[in-house]
Amino acid sequence: MKNNLLVIFILITHILHTQTPAAIQNGLVREQSSGKKPVTDAQIIFSDAIPTTSDQSGKFRLVFSNKKAGDLIFYQEISKKGYELVNEKELQILKMGTANNLDKDIIMAKAGTLDAAKKEYYDISDKALLASFNKEKNTLQAQLKSLQMTQQVFIDKFTKLSEQYERQQKSLDALADVFARINFDDVSAEYRKSFALFEAGKIDEALKILESTDLLNRTRNRLKEKKRIKKAETAIAHQKAENETAIQEDLQGLQLQAQLYVLTFQIEKAEQLYDQVVRLDSTDLNILQEVADFYGDQHLYKKALHFYPKIIQHPKVQQGQVAIAYGHLADLYTATGNLPNAISAHEQSIRIYENLSSDENNYVTIKNNLAITYSKLGGIHIRLINIDKSLLYNEKAIQIVKKLNKDYPQDVRFKSALAISYSNLGLTYLAANQLDKCLFVFEKSNQLAIEIYENYPQNIDFKNSLAVTYQYLGYTNTLLGKLDLALTFFKRYNQLAEEIHDAYPRNVGFKASLSASYSKLGETYTKLGNLDLALNFFKHYNLSSKELSESYPQNVDFKNALAISYGILGEAHERSNDLPQALIAFERYNQLLEELYVAYPKSADFKDGLATSYEKLGSVYATLGDLNKALTFFEERSRLAKELYENYPQNLGFKESLAISYANIGKTYNSLGKWIKALDFLSKDCELTNELCAADPKNINYKNSLAISCYNLGVINRDNLDNKTNALAYFKKAEMLWGELVREAPQYSQFQQYLGMVKQALER
Repeated sequence: MKNNLLVIFILITHILHTQTPAAIQNGLVREQSSGKKPVTDAQIIFSDAIPTTSDQSGKFRLVFSNKKAGDLIFYQEISKKGYELVNEKELQILKMGTANNLDKDIIMAKAGTLDAAKKEYYDISDKALLASFNKEKNTLQAQLKSLQMTQQVFIDKFTKLSEQYERQQKSLDALADVFARINFDDVSAEYRKSFALFEAGKIDEALKILESTDLLNRTRNRLKEKKRIKKAETAIAHQKAENETAIQEDLQGLQLQAQLYVLTFQIEKAEQLYDQVVRLDSTDLNILQEVADFYGDQHLYKKALHFYPKIIQHPKVQQGQVAIAYGHLADLYTATGNLPNAISAHEQSIRIYENLSSDENNYVTIKNNLAITYSKLGGIHIRLINIDKSLLYNEKAIQIVKKLNKDYPQDVRFKSALAISYSNLGLTYLAANQLDKCLFVFEKSNQLAIEIYENYPQNIDFKNSLAVTYQYLGYTNTLLGKLDLALTFFKRYNQLAEEIHDAYPRNVGFKASLSASYSKLGETYTKLGNLDLALNFFKHYNLSSKELSESYPQNVDFKNALAISYGILGEAHERSNDLPQALIAFERYNQLLEELYVAYPKSADFKDGLATSYEKLGSVYATLGDLNKALTFFEERSRLAKELYENYPQNLGFKESLAISYANIGKTYNSLGKWIKALDFLSKDCELTNELCAADPKNINYKNSLAISCYNLGVINRDNLDNKTNALAYFKKAEMLWGELVREAPQYSQFQQYLGMVKQALER
């Protein structure tokens, strides 16, 4: 018995000595901007640690196995009912602290606090930006009026100012989110004073405080102190912590100073400030990350592309930080159109994330980042028409996020990510023309978005995401011919878009989304035959497009959207037989496209749009009986269409456009009694349309166009050239094609009508 006890004792002793000792990390949960008020009973779960909760003092203790100082640690879930996590970004990648303390406190806020603050700071920032824009604009106008600058200099400077305004306006949402997450318990006194002045709209006074503080010199001195403390053998831990906190406070102040410079169009000052910051210590990893992010956000791509590789190669950088830096690099390459480099950078991220998120390590944040990277790669491959690769990466993203959502059903991040992943997969199926699969995943995305919105009805981002899912469902059902169902979804999309726009009336993205919803409703009512309602929505679409274009006159996309809205409005008037109004709209459409094409003569899209505008004008003049004027416009359209087709012979859309132009010229010559010329152009139309059908035999639009072409040739041979043999052959070909379309697409009633029309022609 004694021998047995001795053996057990030796065995236990051996186990205790051979096991890696547990590593402890103490932390604190505090409420945002509350005077460091503790948050009790917060649930805290980290990978490789025993789950714990915060006590009455907000303190908690994490016990890790197989961890040592400097190792990466990842949180899985931080939650408390009625609260939301504020500093999620700071907590995504943490290291084991040397003094048994987490590097960062956990900051939480009562549910709804962030959304309310974000809306408030968006409005404040928007007003400040607009006031600064108007101030700069008035200064330029005064200088022009007093002859201090030439008209060309004024145009150049105003164009640059408008572009800066537009870019900053689009960035306001992200800036408002940054401001909403500020914890005023952890910023300097100067920061609090400056921010209070910013909230009151006194930006110049806020900047005076920050500039007079001379944060650059103060940061320089504290960085020197950091190096001195590091070298001192007797350095005390709290000295290091205090100095590090002071440096972070100064960097926050410099960040605010740069943000206020940007809001007041002093972009050069903001850039110079960050240039000086990085010169303080180009080896400091935090500084490198701060300046690289700023340069990227401000579209200073060359500088940003210079600094992210420095982060990647930094001797103290962690692998998780390297993966994030590669992700930023990929985003920069995508923004600058360098898609091969973007793919390469994303693939580097993936290799690191896959290694960090191995089966043995359940690192939630890393797995979520991996899923996001897969989705981004899928999006790039859609742009490159690599459908198979896009499907592969989007399906990989879904598998990861689906498991995260299953494991953490209360974490809205993963449910939202799953909804977005389904939408991305749906867009890929849409590009592959697999409409049934597309509809299936869009429905899944919509259902998840509904659940998220019902739980967070005040969150504007979730509301906008829900609106987008209704747009996708409407579009897919339109393609499937289910117009009543499509209308239901587009109505819901429009309703949400209006509510979102009312909440953020100056948000460019939300206004553009509302404008698009009017267009979709108009298109659907047109297909359903309700022309009055369609015209009403097209008027709304045109008005909102005009407001966007006038607000951002240098924005080419908005100008093009305005041109398109006039084209659609003209078509609506034409269908309602209001030809004078149709002519006015088409002339404006043509004028805007001419301006765009003159400004961008190498743009195939603008050239094609201009060609279409000539066709619309020709169509109205033909209906008005002015055939010679109609012919002039049709010939101009044909000239442009031919140039496009010759430059892009593989583009089926341009080939179709040329075929349509030949058909219009042929029909006009027929009406003018010039039947030989008419036959020549109608035959060219038939030849091209036949080639289109051969290239894409499943395309019902091409098959319908070929049937119409055959029918037109049948009519001219029968009625004008007295060639009944040719007429019969063309009518029979048209009958066969429309018969196939009736069977293949029974949801389109016009094919049945066309079939009846050609049968009557055969009976004559």
